[in-house]
Amino acid sequence: MKPRSRGKLFIDKKVQGALARRIVIHWFLFFLASSMTLLGLQYFLGEPGMSLGDHISALWGQYALFVILMVAMLPSFLYDTIKMSNRFAGPIVRLRRGMKELADGDKVEEITFRNGDFWIELSGDFNRVAKRVNELQHGAWAEQEEEAEPVDA
Repeated sequence: MKPRSRGKLFIDKKVQGALARRIVIHWFLFFLASSMTLLGLQYFLGEPGMSLGDHISALWGQYALFVILMVAMLPSFLYDTIKMSNRFAGPIVRLRRGMKELADGDKVEEITFRNGDFWIELSGDFNRVAKRVNELQHGAWAEQEEEAEPVDA
């Protein structure tokens, strides 16, 4: 089966959702740490007679573009993380589906991963196992059919 291009962004919502939440948390913590550092520098190295509100206003005047840029970049960070996670979530979803089919006794076609996917060697290993299981199942069915046929005397 030839691999197709991905049509869905979220393949495994549980895994990819956890990654997206982590990216947002890390982004927020970085943004908070950067802001607090800049505020501390402004407060301790700025004009001594200024109030905290004045320091924050001065900080906004100097770094508003940085804040806007950071906020604008978050969606691209999330999109790129989800897109990148497709390279490992997609193969695992296909392997899970194939294992379920094998466990249900269905004949499984060979699986292939897309170019750029991680763990490409897993598809070869899975295909070897699936081929072996299919041979064993079909061999057992053939033996059962032979035993069920009456022998002409």
